[in-house]
Amino acid sequence: MATRSHAEQVGEERLRAATGRTREGWYALLDEAGAREWDHTHIARWLGGEHDVDAWWAQGVTVGYEQSRGLRAPGQRPDGTFETTVTKTVRATLAQAWPYLADDDLRSEWLDVDWPVMGLTEPRTARFRGDDDSRVLLALSELPPARDGRPRTRVASAHTRLRGADEVAETKKFWKDSLEALAGLLERD
Repeated sequence: MATRSHAEQVGEERLRAATGRTREGWYALLDEAGAREWDHTHIARWLGGEHDVDAWWAQGVTVGYEQSRGLRAPGQRPDGTFETTVTKTVRATLAQAWPYLADDDLRSEWLDVDWPVMGLTEPRTARFRGDDDSRVLLALSELPPARDGRPRTRVASAHTRLRGADEVAETKKFWKDSLEALAGLLERD
C-alpha cells in the first residue's frame, strides 16, 4: 500500500485545465528557472507570482516537480518527515461518532494505543502525540445520509512526522484496521 505520487493522483488533463500547462511543460519551465535549487515555498510562490497559478494548484505542481526530480518522495513533507492519511465512512451521526474520539475509554475500544491528547475541538477534531513524537489528527465530517436513509460520517486520520518512507505503509495499514474497528463498534451501537 505505497503512497501514490502526485502524477498518479492528479490526471494530466485535469492539471492542464486548471493551470494551462502540462506536467512536463511546468517541469521544463521550472528547470529552466533553476527550481532544483529552490525550497518548496520558493517554487510554489514563484508559480503563483510569476505565472498566476492558484495557490492550491501551485502546491500540487510543486510537489509533483519535487517528486519527479528526486527532491521529495511520495508522502514526504518539506521538512523531510513523512505523512499518511486514511479515511473511512461510518454509519453514524457526528454526535454518535464523536465520543469514540474524545472519550479515553471508548477510544481504547478501537484504537490500541494510549497517546497523549493534545487537543479536542468538539465535535470535529482530536489531536494526539505519538510515542515517537509523531502527530495524529482525527477529524469527523458529516455526510449526507446514505440511499437507505442511514446517517454517514467520514472519519479521517492524518498521521504526520513519520521518520521514514518505510513507516508509511505500516502506519497506513494501522489506521485502515483501526478505522475499520471503529466502524464495527458504531454499527453495533
